[in-house]
Amino acid sequence: MMEATQPKKRPTGMTILLVMSFINACWNILSSLVMFMATPKLAEMAQNGEVENLMAPFTATMSEEMRESMLAGMNMIAQIDTKYWLFLGILFIGSLMGVIRMFKGDKRGLHIYAISQILILINASFYLYPHQPQSSFVSDLLLTAIFVLLYYLYFKRMEMQNNEPQTPELP
Repeated sequence: MMEATQPKKRPTGMTILLVMSFINACWNILSSLVMFMATPKLAEMAQNGEVENLMAPFTATMSEEMRESMLAGMNMIAQIDTKYWLFLGILFIGSLMGVIRMFKGDKRGLHIYAISQILILINASFYLYPHQPQSSFVSDLLLTAIFVLLYYLYFKRMEMQNNEPQTPELP
């Protein structure tokens, strides 16, 4: 009696990474959409000096140093071109598509995910990193490389498990 071979189960670690990537992509799609719509108004408010008034309820209990840092961050965000947020949202949609494909066991999802993540870094290099310290790029690159490498290793492991000869059960 011949039994159908079942594909090996996805490793738990890979499932955890996929869930984290899924949440990250969804969150970034949503935040990119909000920032795409809000940045022009924020830039106008920064130009008119209204950002400090807008942030006053949030910064009232903060130290002076923390308040200045928060205001500097808001002014920096106001300077980012809205194209950055548009491209970021589109690229995270690509990343989400890659994650969904990987969830289904399709290795092409890894390629879609990796390309999307690399393009996200390139997008940030043009629009975001010029306003931030160099350490932001390094940490983003490192995090991207770790996730892509882990996904690659999990797919290699699953591929090796699927290619192992099946031992028939004895009656």
